[in-house]
Amino acid sequence: MLFSRILPLCIATAFTTSLAVLDLPNAQPKVDAAYWNKALDSTWQGLVRRNIQPYSAGAGLIHRPKSETPGDAVSEGVGYGMLVSLYANDQASFNKMWEQANTLMWSSCYYNWQMGPDGKITGLGAASDAEEDVALALIFADKLVSAGKWQPYTSAKLGSDYKAHAQKILDCMWSSKQITSNGILAPGAGWGGYEFVNPGYFSPAWYKVFAKFDSNGDRWNTVVDKSYEIIALSPGYSMGMVPDWMTPEGGWVGSAGLGYNAYFESRAFFKDAIRILWRVAIDAIWFDEQRAKTFLKNALTFINSKGGAKAANFYQIENAGELLPAEDKWYDFNNSKDSTTWRYRSEHSHLTIGMWATVAMAVGEKADRIAFSEEMGKFYEGGDYFGLAKNETDALEDTLHNEMYFDQFLAWFGTSMMSGAFVNVVDAIDNPKAATVGDSSSLTPSLKLAERRLAGIAGMKISHLDGAVMMSVSEQAQWKIFDLNDHVVATASGKDFLWKTRGQSGIYIVKAVGRKQSYSRKITVR
Repeated sequence: MLFSRILPLCIATAFTTSLAVLDLPNAQPKVDAAYWNKALDSTWQGLVRRNIQPYSAGAGLIHRPKSETPGDAVSEGVGYGMLVSLYANDQASFNKMWEQANTLMWSSCYYNWQMGPDGKITGLGAASDAEEDVALALIFADKLVSAGKWQPYTSAKLGSDYKAHAQKILDCMWSSKQITSNGILAPGAGWGGYEFVNPGYFSPAWYKVFAKFDSNGDRWNTVVDKSYEIIALSPGYSMGMVPDWMTPEGGWVGSAGLGYNAYFESRAFFKDAIRILWRVAIDAIWFDEQRAKTFLKNALTFINSKGGAKAANFYQIENAGELLPAEDKWYDFNNSKDSTTWRYRSEHSHLTIGMWATVAMAVGEKADRIAFSEEMGKFYEGGDYFGLAKNETDALEDTLHNEMYFDQFLAWFGTSMMSGAFVNVVDAIDNPKAATVGDSSSLTPSLKLAERRLAGIAGMKISHLDGAVMMSVSEQAQWKIFDLNDHVVATASGKDFLWKTRGQSGIYIVKAVGRKQSYSRKITVR
C-alpha cells in the first residue's frame, strides 16, 4: 500500500529554490504568505508524484489512490487538479490533464464523472461541481494566455482552445439541465435541482466570473441569487453551515441520504457540505458579497464559540452543532477489509482547518487569521503533502488513514486562501493592484530558519528499500540515528549508511557529521 514503508519528511522538498505558485499581485487578506506559498508549491509537486505519475491508464489525470476502487479518476479531480495546476503555474500538467479528460471522459456535453483504474468509464453522467470548476480554470487559463503569461493551447481531441471549450461547458450546463430553468444548480445533468441540491457545490463567485465571460452572461446572475436563497434556508444557516444534501426549500432529503457520501442521512455538515465555506468565502473576498459575509459571520461566531481554529471539524446540524459521534468510523476508503486503515468520521485535520480558515480570511480579525495559520502549521511537517506522517495519538489522523486525495485538495484550497494565491485571475490582470504583505504568525520565522538549514538537509540523499534505508552524503561522515526520546539506535561511518530497520517503526532523526558540514533529516519508518 502507498505510504506503507518509509516516508521522508524533508523540509528541503517544501522550500525549493524557485517558487512556482502563480504570482499575481493582489490586495487580498493574507497570513504567512511566503511560508504557505512555498508549501503550496511543494504539495502540488507531491500530488503530481503520488496522484498522477504512478498511473498509466488515464496518464495525466488526478487519480484516487485509496478510493473503494483504488486508482480510479473522477471529474471532481479533473476540476480540482486543473484549478490547482493553474494556481501552481504548471501549464504542462494543466494541459495534459485537460487533454486526457477530453479524450477519456468528455461525453459531448459534459465529463462523465468516473473512470475506472483500467481507463474505462464506470460512472456515467455529469457532476456539476466538476463542470463549473473546469470552466473557471479554462477561463482563467485563457486570461493568462491573453496576458502573455501562458502559451496558447488547443485540445488535440476537441480542436478547441481554452476559451471555446469554457463557453461550451457553460452552454451545456444549461442545455443538459445541470441548472434548472429558475437558476438552481442541480448536482448532475437532469438529476436533482428542483427536488434536492448539494449546497457544497454552490459557487457564486464562479457564476459572477461566468456572467462577465459568457456571451449570454445575464443568466448566471439568477444562479447567484438562487444559490444564496437556498443557503439562507439551510437548517444550519444560523451556525454558518449547510447539510451535505437538502431540498431547495430547506428540508432534509430523506432517511436514505443521497450521493457519494450518504453518511448521517446526508444531514450533517460533513465532507460534501464543508466546501460551502471555501466557495462562499471566495465570493466575499473577490466581490465583497454581503450575503456571503453574513453567512460566514455566522460560521465564525459558531466556530469561535467552540474554541476557534482548534475546533475546526465536521458537525451535526440537528443536534445544535455538536461534533459527529465519536465512535463513528469510515470503513469505505483505504481498503475496507483492513481495519488498521479505518478512520474516524470526526476529523480535526488539515482538511477541516483549511476549510474553516477561509471563513477567518473572509470575515475574521487578525487574531483569527493567525490562529488558523498556526493550527494548519501543526498539520504541515515540511514535506510534499498536508497532514501528519504518523499520528502518535489514537486520532487516526495521518497518511495511513487519510485519503491522500480529497483532503490534500481542500487543504490546498484553504491554504491558498491564507497565502493570497487564490485570486480572481481576470480581475488581477485587468485591474492590477499593489500587493499587500498581510499578517505574520510564529510560522514566518520558521521559514527563515528552514532556509538557513537547506544546505544540511538537501545534502543528504535517502533511498527507500524493503526493510532498510540507504542514506548518503558527499563526504566521509559519522552517522547517528536517534529516536524521539533522543536515544541512539544506530551508528556508522563513511559516505553511505545502509540502516537495516529490522522491524522498527516510528519517527527518527538521522544526523551525519562531516569535516565540511553537518547533515540532518527526519524520516518515518513504517
